[in-house]
Amino acid sequence: MKRGRLAVWAAALALAGLLAWWLLAPRVAEVETITVQRGEATRALAVNGRIRPRQSVAVQSPVSGTLLDLPYDVGDRVEAGTPIARVDDGPQRAAIAEATAAIAAQEAVLAQARRDYERFAALGEFVSKRQLEETRLAVQEGARELERRRASRAQAQEVQQRAVLRAPFAGVILERPVDRGQTVGLETVIYRLADLTAPEVSAEVDEIYAAELRVGMIGLVEVPGRTQALRAEVVHVEPRVDESTGAREVRLRFLDPLDVAPAGQTVSVNLIVERRADAIAIPRAAILSPETNPRVRAIGDDGRVAERPIRFIDWPAVEVIVTSGLEPGMRVLADPAAAAPGTRARPAR
Repeated sequence: MKRGRLAVWAAALALAGLLAWWLLAPRVAEVETITVQRGEATRALAVNGRIRPRQSVAVQSPVSGTLLDLPYDVGDRVEAGTPIARVDDGPQRAAIAEATAAIAAQEAVLAQARRDYERFAALGEFVSKRQLEETRLAVQEGARELERRRASRAQAQEVQQRAVLRAPFAGVILERPVDRGQTVGLETVIYRLADLTAPEVSAEVDEIYAAELRVGMIGLVEVPGRTQALRAEVVHVEPRVDESTGAREVRLRFLDPLDVAPAGQTVSVNLIVERRADAIAIPRAAILSPETNPRVRAIGDDGRVAERPIRFIDWPAVEVIVTSGLEPGMRVLADPAAAAPGTRARPAR
């Protein structure tokens, strides 16, 4: 009986010991890890952009007056040189008629002056040199006056021609802010015309990151309604910084065909700043204190978590390129807060 009680007590003590060991023994945490490896890495800059026409112009009238003809509306396509508006040329027609009458009168005066000169010249010694000189000068003055009046008519005709507005290039009417019968001035916009056949992309890039952009770099543009991104080439990086936004304008031209895209449409642009064939890249979220003291937590060969200082190219992207501190095969914690330094951990299955 006594031996039975001792056996029970011994078993209870052993069970309690096992329980205490289980409760107090250090646990091995299962954590999500990233296995460091080398491979191709891309440093890209994601920005929003807008479709812009390759050419765009505000068509204004070079003369003031009343709009008599305005045959095109928004969305219409016009060819280069097409008459797209006509301003009342009544004052110019009146000026041309007046100049034409003045020319005819002066031609008659000049013809008479020439007859007088020829008659005096034929008389020879019977007229004084002074009389002959006066008639010669009358012919010269009459010719000069005739040229002046002809130039005045040509000027009036040129102004009349400017009353007809022609499309400077082939394009689509984007805006028509006036109506027929309206009086327009020299600064009045008649149409906004754009060439949409070869659209470009315009994007505002923060001056910090724009400093690394160069003409010729490639970008991938995601256009709404298309399943695949289109390749585009950087053709312009604005040298000046917009003081109000702290950004520089970057323009890209499509390398892949894009038939039509609405001007002003918002698109997503990924600018490829750098490609590395043999690099280490990890998620930015795996880095502790990336701005001041960048480091990661990794599982060592002994199964314990340790911190490692690193260096990386600071860039606004989900993944960054690490330049020192990591070697292939290391297991970095995807979430640094998942395990503290010194604790035991193993990769989650």
